Amino acid sequence: MTAKLPLPPVQGMARTTQASVTHYLRQAILSGDLPPGTRLVQAELAEALKVSVTPIREALRELSTGGLIDLDAFRGAVVHTPTLHELEEIFEIRVVLLPLNIRQGVQEITPEALERAAVLAKQMEKEPDQLTWVGLNRQFHEVLYQAHPNQRLQQILQQLADVADLYINLSFADNPLQRSSADREHNLLVEAYRQRDSDQAAAIAVDHINSTLEAARSVLHGHRGDRHRSR
Repeated sequence: MTAKLPLPPVQGMARTTQASVTHYLRQAILSGDLPPGTRLVQAELAEALKVSVTPIREALRELSTGGLIDLDAFRGAVVHTPTLHELEEIFEIRVVLLPLNIRQGVQEITPEALERAAVLAKQMEKEPDQLTWVGLNRQFHEVLYQAHPNQRLQQILQQLADVADLYINLSFADNPLQRSSADREHNLLVEAYRQRDSDQAAAIAVDHINSTLEAARSVLHGHRGDRHRSR
């Protein structure tokens, strides 16, 4: 059987098989190689990636937990389709939880973690590839999340980050200036952490979330309008 999925070329899988499959599928979804609504057949994925069905099943379950895949009783695994309603819900939660995380994290962050965040911010400024930038952005925010000692709060924010990445990609779709704005806000956030200014860091984070929200909302409104016009 020939795999029917539009998968990008597979690079060497150096990590554990499940971790490699999960990483590969996450990147394929975020890049658009596996667009929203794509049905993911375990046997086809196993053939394409030259692995057994078991790590495929485990990877799909993990990506479902993160919100990138929907497990449907009739269709099986399907790539998640972003919606305006979900966008509003996710960012409404994040705009409350991130300042809570940041206010204590600013006081707890180590010099090593702060330096790591600063390095990632500079890497993002120079990175031409959007998908790579999204990955660096995720790492950047995880460094800051982890400065807060509340591990449960960290886990919640990281779970939201998977689906949020879909909307971050959308926010760049029709607005190339969105990335430069995000890069500037990242550097301001690092400086606020360095100054141990909790209020300033929280304010920058909220502005950062809201700018992404507005850009992604605009794209989704446009997509919805396109569907209405095509009827």
